[in-house]
Amino acid sequence: MNGGEPPITVWRVIGVVRRVLIVFVLTLGFGAPSGAQPSPEHTSFCRESSRRIATVDTRGLGALYCTTNDGLAGTLHGIHRSARPVFYGAVPLAWGAAGFRGEGYAGAYQLTVAQGATYGLVLGLKHLVGRPRPFVTRALVSRSSHYGASQGERYQSFPSGHAALSAAIVTSVGLTYPRWYVLGPGTVWATGVSLSRLYLGVHYPSDVLVGAALGVGMAILVHQMRHAVTPSRLAGGEGRGVGLRIQF
Repeated sequence: MNGGEPPITVWRVIGVVRRVLIVFVLTLGFGAPSGAQPSPEHTSFCRESSRRIATVDTRGLGALYCTTNDGLAGTLHGIHRSARPVFYGAVPLAWGAAGFRGEGYAGAYQLTVAQGATYGLVLGLKHLVGRPRPFVTRALVSRSSHYGASQGERYQSFPSGHAALSAAIVTSVGLTYPRWYVLGPGTVWATGVSLSRLYLGVHYPSDVLVGAALGVGMAILVHQMRHAVTPSRLAGGEGRGVGLRIQF
């Protein structure tokens, strides 16, 4: 938008993100149902998670893990496969894009700090808490082959590293480039990554929620402290204002 129109407020940004999430969740729910039942090794857990005596965490896990909806399962599998390439590629891509655009490396540097700090914080909490993953103590199996060999990773459920890193990346990039076409798809992708952890049976909802909160919080903290943590030679043409503006 141009002219004298006022900048869009943070609350309007939150409203946009909320609407995107609602559309995303509804879209997943209307996938074609397969009609298949969970495999025998999943059945006892799915019965347990559907009972009223089950915990909120167990019921939330079961809602996605026990789904027989092909559209939902396929979407979550696809988003899950995209997570690690984004985790490994986001920072190099940000630095390369900054060099190509010639507008300074402040945003790329802040993304690097936010992602690195989030990873360090999450890893420390994982070792400190030592929460077993759902497939370790529940009557279900992991749909991910990544956690089968390492005994240590089987007890690193809290918090979710995937949820934290995806949230940190999207929040950091969104603060640097506050555009709807960055925040909207980014929020959808990060939400999908978080939900895929439940479908795979490797995290509880509380692991995912805390992980996402840590990622968002760390990215915001780095952004608010950017003038203190970003070397001046990397700042380029970055302004000194701290207000959030979003352009449509």
